[in-house]
Amino acid sequence: MTAARQASQDLVVAKQAAESAESRTREILETERTRQSEAKLLGHLDEWLQSCKSLKELFAIVTCFMPKLLPGSKGEIYVYSNSRDALDGMCNWNTVDLHDSISADSCWALRRGRSYEYEEGGLCVECEHVATHRHEVSVPEYICIPIIALGDTVGLLHIRFDRIAAESAHMTKSTKFAVRCGEHISMAIANVKLRDELHEKSVRDPLTGLFNRRYLVEALRREINASEIRGPGHGLVSFDIDHFKTFNDNHGHDAGDVVLRTLGAKITDCLGERDIACRLGGEEFAILMPGADIESAEAFAQKLRNSTHKVSVRYGETVLPKITISAGVTAYPEGGTRPQSLMQCVDKALYSAKAKGRDCVVRTDQLEGGGVAPE
Repeated sequence: MTAARQASQDLVVAKQAAESAESRTREILETERTRQSEAKLLGHLDEWLQSCKSLKELFAIVTCFMPKLLPGSKGEIYVYSNSRDALDGMCNWNTVDLHDSISADSCWALRRGRSYEYEEGGLCVECEHVATHRHEVSVPEYICIPIIALGDTVGLLHIRFDRIAAESAHMTKSTKFAVRCGEHISMAIANVKLRDELHEKSVRDPLTGLFNRRYLVEALRREINASEIRGPGHGLVSFDIDHFKTFNDNHGHDAGDVVLRTLGAKITDCLGERDIACRLGGEEFAILMPGADIESAEAFAQKLRNSTHKVSVRYGETVLPKITISAGVTAYPEGGTRPQSLMQCVDKALYSAKAKGRDCVVRTDQLEGGGVAPE
């Protein structure tokens, strides 16, 4: 009898151990399935994020994907303004109450430099940007995740949770997964910003801040394609500083750089909203004027030439001699239908302006034969 009772007790213990092991196995399997599901979702998100060419596209992807990655969540993304004293609302999902901007010190995550979880009744304090938000209901639980790109905090990911919806979708660890989503979004933003910075450096003249020849050719190609669709063409102005080599020889190359920077700033002041200014190299510049005809381009060139007369350039304690410019003007399609032919055509007008004594503007249709370059 004693042996039978002992065997019965051992059987109960063994059964309990087996049930406990089975329960642990189910938990491990469920955790692994959740991990694999999350990894698959993040991989899909990464594929889209890494394909984005701009932050606008990236935020559109986030708006589309986050409701599927975090069921039952509502969220917003904010990015620092140029002044760094506020963050501008960029995108949101499952909510329409996105702030136009929030104060940089209104979030505990940004102050502390790491993710911040808030749970009503816990040892935590509600962020000011949440407390002042006009939510339809109270926010008992949320997480704020700093967006870090290239080692610099560039924004904020704010996510609120509906626990009932999240649990029904088997997302019981949505807070941890939200942090992982934030890390992937941060990495994607860093990549886009890095691409933007590299592209900006590749198309900008470092001395004047204007675009370079490479960008002008790209812009001409875009405008030619657009003009073939919408109709109106565009004007092109090319000019350079008169006797610039003599100026450099007499006053030094540093003084010449000051003149080029000053002229670059003057050009920027005269530009229209759609105009594109480029430094082609040395003392030569060009202005692309989308939608402008040759008369409008000539008027701009004359305005810039007259404005240049009024420019006073100082180099150290010295006031440098007055500068003048010579300009050539053409337009699409009269001056050509390809970028290179347009540039050759406007250069021909520029050379004619120099031959006429400089400090003047010449249009290609004023040249013998119209100045049209061969296609």
